Amino acid sequence: MATANLGTSLTIGGTGMLASATHWLAARSERTIVVARQAGRFTHGDVRLVPVIADWMRPIRKVGPIRQITSDILLWLHNPEALIPLLLPLIGTGRVILPAAPPAIAPCTTVRLASTNTASGRRWLTDIEIGEGAIAALQDGHSRIVGDLVGLD
Repeated sequence: MATANLGTSLTIGGTGMLASATHWLAARSERTIVVARQAGRFTHGDVRLVPVIADWMRPIRKVGPIRQITSDILLWLHNPEALIPLLLPLIGTGRVILPAAPPAIAPCTTVRLASTNTASGRRWLTDIEIGEGAIAALQDGHSRIVGDLVGLD
């Protein structure tokens, strides 16, 4: 999938730790809808990137562009149970990539984030490691754990 033209893709919450994965997805898409609090800053006027400003205290009101998704969806959600049921009817055939998702939400590929061991103890994942895990899931469609869950609940 790395060289395929993906049509229209969507990222929600993909401008922070998932920024590299959002850029990777956008480079392979005709158009990418970027939903984030500061979406305009991230898109920098790039005509292939469609900013949708999200106020997480209120529902996303500008759903028109979201209805046109034809490829992959990259989501960073702290509470996917609340948003996924609203999004699934809008996203059609797109493949959904989540950093974590409850088992009842399907069909989604999940990337579960953990920590990693170092010489001085455990540390959280870097943005690069998180982005690489999301990109790998976008490429092959397989759920995965990035890092290891030792010592984490």
